[in-house]
Amino acid sequence: MAIERKFVQENQKRVLLKEFLMNESERAGFGGLKIQRTPMGTLITMQIERPGLIIGRGGKRIKELTETIENRFKVENPQIEIEEVGSNIALNAQLMAQKVASALERGWHFRRVGHSTVRRIMDAGARGCQIIISGKLTGARHRTEKFTAGYIKYCGEVAKEVMEEGMAVAITKPGIIGVKVRLMRPDAKLPDEVELLEEKKEEIKKEMTKEAQEREEALEKLEKIDVMDIPNMPSNILEALKKADVKNAREAYEMDVNDLIAIKGIGIKRAEKLKEVLKEVLEKNESEGDKGNE
Repeated sequence: MAIERKFVQENQKRVLLKEFLMNESERAGFGGLKIQRTPMGTLITMQIERPGLIIGRGGKRIKELTETIENRFKVENPQIEIEEVGSNIALNAQLMAQKVASALERGWHFRRVGHSTVRRIMDAGARGCQIIISGKLTGARHRTEKFTAGYIKYCGEVAKEVMEEGMAVAITKPGIIGVKVRLMRPDAKLPDEVELLEEKKEEIKKEMTKEAQEREEALEKLEKIDVMDIPNMPSNILEALKKADVKNAREAYEMDVNDLIAIKGIGIKRAEKLKEVLKEVLEKNESEGDKGNE
C-alpha cells in the first residue's frame, strides 16, 4: 500500500472515531479528543464535562466503549483516558458550540444566544471569541450571523497555534443550523508580544530616568539663552519673538509651529527654520551633557 493511501485511511479512521465518541458522549458533554500512538497501544484522551456518565457504574460503560473501538475501528489496544473540563467550561470551544446548538433547539433567539455566549466566554478570561451561526435563522433563506469580541486570528500559523475551534449542529423545525465557536485562550501568546525580564525592566527604567534628566539639563541651558541670542536667525524674526513676550530660547522651542505663525512677522518657513535651529541647539547641549557625564 502506498504511504499516501495509508495516511488517508488513518485520518479517515480518526474522523470516524471522533464522530462516534461525540455521539456516545453527547449527554456527558464532549469537549475534545486527543489520539496518541504509544508503545503500549493507542491512548485516547477525552475531555468530558460530566465524566461519571462516560465511566459508568464500576467502569462498565468505559469498558464497553473500549471493546467497541477495538472491534469496530480496528484500533490496536485502545486505552481511554477521561479528563474533566472542570470550571473552564466557557473556555472550551467544542462545549460552547454544543451549548449554543442546544439553546437554538430549545427555541432561543439566535441573537440572544450569540451575545450571551460571547459575554460568558469573555467573562471567563478569553482574549477573544467569535460565534458563527448559519442556516435558516428567521426566514426561508439561509443567512450567516457573526458575534465577535476581543482578538481574533483568521489565518496562518498564528491562527492554528492560538485559536481553538468547536463545531455543532442544531436541528430545528425550519432546518439544520450550523454553529462554529472560535476562541483565544487567556494564556495564548501572540508573536508580537514581548516579555521583559525584571532586571531588564530596572535597567530600562534607569536609562529612561537618565535620558529625562539629560533632556531637562539641555532645556535649562536653552532657558539661559536670550531670545535675541538664538543663532542663525534674522534679527527681524528675533525682534518679532521679543515683541510677542518670548523671553528665552526654551520658550520658543516649546511653542508649536502654529503658535509661531500666529506671531506677526513670522511665516511658516521661518517658523519651521526656527524649530530646526532650536532642535540643533538642544541636541548639541545633550551631546555636551553626555561627554560631561563620561
